[in-house]
Amino acid sequence: MRPNVIFINVDQMSAIDSIRAVGSPYVQTPAIDRLMANGRAFSRSYCADPVCGPSRACWWTGRYASEHGVALNETTCHPDMNDVALPPLLKAAGVKPFFIGKWHVPGMNVRDHFHVLHEASWWGELSDRDITSSACAFLDAWDGEEPFFLNLGFMNPHDICISPCNDHGRSSLVGGKLSPPYLRDGILGESEIPPLPMAFDYPEPEPFLQWAWNRHARLQQESPLYDELTWRMHRYNYHRWVEMVDAEIGTVLDALKSSRFRDNTWIIFTSDHGEGMSRHQIIGKCLFYREIVEVPLVIASLGEDLEVAKGTVDSEHLVSGIDLATTIGKALNADTSSLPHGLDLLPLARGEVPEHWRDFVYAECAFNSRMVCDGRYKYIRDYRLEDEDFRAPGPDTHEVFIEQFFDLHLNPEESRSFLKDPACSERLDHLRTIMDTHERSLQRRPIPGDTGRNWIRNKLNLCKNEGILA
Repeated sequence: MRPNVIFINVDQMSAIDSIRAVGSPYVQTPAIDRLMANGRAFSRSYCADPVCGPSRACWWTGRYASEHGVALNETTCHPDMNDVALPPLLKAAGVKPFFIGKWHVPGMNVRDHFHVLHEASWWGELSDRDITSSACAFLDAWDGEEPFFLNLGFMNPHDICISPCNDHGRSSLVGGKLSPPYLRDGILGESEIPPLPMAFDYPEPEPFLQWAWNRHARLQQESPLYDELTWRMHRYNYHRWVEMVDAEIGTVLDALKSSRFRDNTWIIFTSDHGEGMSRHQIIGKCLFYREIVEVPLVIASLGEDLEVAKGTVDSEHLVSGIDLATTIGKALNADTSSLPHGLDLLPLARGEVPEHWRDFVYAECAFNSRMVCDGRYKYIRDYRLEDEDFRAPGPDTHEVFIEQFFDLHLNPEESRSFLKDPACSERLDHLRTIMDTHERSLQRRPIPGDTGRNWIRNKLNLCKNEGILA
């Protein structure tokens, strides 16, 4: 019997400080822990873009943002991506593709590619339970003989994006800083609220968007500064949203265990990107710090028919969201030869040691930011935008603007950039060369659509207004 695949994806869940089984003491995640016990987790897992729409477009196309066109949440896929994405490959292999939950791939209509059973709303708290109900109903009712692919796109812990607004409304200004009432009013005890993260400090310079839209605004006190308790409460709230979605995943796993599909169904679990969680004094995403670009990834099976190295962690191989289309396709016996970049993760999930594997992971963000990481060293660059040039930036067309360089062994908190450290100069030059070479190999294309181009114009104007390009 050919296997099925259930792809469980969540929104804005970091691999760091989010899962009980890997050492987070302030959150309970029995369902994700259960997945790890029934599968192989990848501790060197990176998203291909730390923004919702671009990352998800990478999942389905097996291409990077500069190739598929969704460089921002505001831009759309190039129309021809519809013909070369994963869903047509699955259909050609005789697989029934079903979709429940969040899509968010602008320019690609989910109903053109999937049998859509239920779509998500903006609020995870309101829609995730319905996603679970639809998934359980499908597992109970599906009587087809063809293998199926079932996407379950949960929203949470994305509701953390709304939590700060609620906390701000409850807080008061104390010494010019927002201070929430939870300790003062006895709602929570001191021991219930996580401490500040070790990675609370941030290095300079940072990518321009972070400085202009966050640091600069706060330094100019255009928005109130947070006090320590506000930052800590952000972590507390985040863990609650993680626990909410974990409960939904647990219900789905129970339904799968009771179904006739238990023994021949792969489960792939991941997130589109992470969350700042107060690390580096960040709320949100759009950066390459570890808490945002490192995401959980587990390949599991609740039964015994599919070979998987259960209860193990792969801490050696660098894996990426760009690999998911290839891996899903391979699991369902589809022809994935047209997918240009992804690697098949199933041999790693079985515990096999491949003869060759990638030496680095690559990611893009916000149209002009790039990252390469070899597991120890991480190099980040912003390309300079000086005119209305909507080509995806690259080493032969655009000047390098801002750089960061981290040694994750010496400074895992990424509180210091080693960019000017002579001891790192050789490795820095090596990663610069890797990035140049890799970007020259990509089929980079102009950003499509007026909406995305207007966003780039606004970004360019912000640079000019701040005197960055003078």
